[in-house]
Amino acid sequence: MATTTPSQPTSSDTIPLPSIADPLPRPTPDSTPSSTVSSDNEHARMGRASLPSRPKLSSRHASSTNIVPLTHPSVETRHEAYPPDDARAMSPRRSSEETAKIGQETRVAVQEHARVLQSGLSALAERIETVKADHDKLEKQNVALQDYIGGLTRSMSSTSIKAKK
Repeated sequence: MATTTPSQPTSSDTIPLPSIADPLPRPTPDSTPSSTVSSDNEHARMGRASLPSRPKLSSRHASSTNIVPLTHPSVETRHEAYPPDDARAMSPRRSSEETAKIGQETRVAVQEHARVLQSGLSALAERIETVKADHDKLEKQNVALQDYIGGLTRSMSSTSIKAKK
C-alpha cells in the first residue's frame, strides 16, 4: 500500500500516513520538543497518523452474504461420472415381487391409519352431539329458572306494595 495524506491538513505541509506494513515511528526520550504547544500538535498528528483511513461509505462493499443463483455464469456445477461397478453409480435393484410386496405393505399401513383416524373422528362427532344435547338441556333449565325468579320478584314487589298501604 502506498502512503496517503489526510483529507484536511492542519498546516501548510502534509503528513504522510504510513501504510499497514510500515511500522509507526516511536518518539525517543532524547527527542523532546522545546515547547508544549508544538508537543500537543505533534501528539495530535501522531494520533491521526496511527489510525488507518476508512474508505468513503459509497465505495465500501456490503458485509452481508452475497447469494448467487445457480444459473449465474460464475457458478460451476460438477456432474461426476462414476464407473458402472462403483457403488455410488448403482441404484437399488428390486424385483417386481419385492415392489408389489412393499406396495401392499404400504397400502395396508395407510388403510389402518385411515381406520384409526376415522374412529377418532366418529368419537369426536359423538362427543359433540352429547355436548349439544347437554347445552340444550341447560338452556331449557336456565329459561325455567329465569321464569321462576321473575315470578318471585313480582310476588315480592306486590307483597311489599300491599304491606306499605
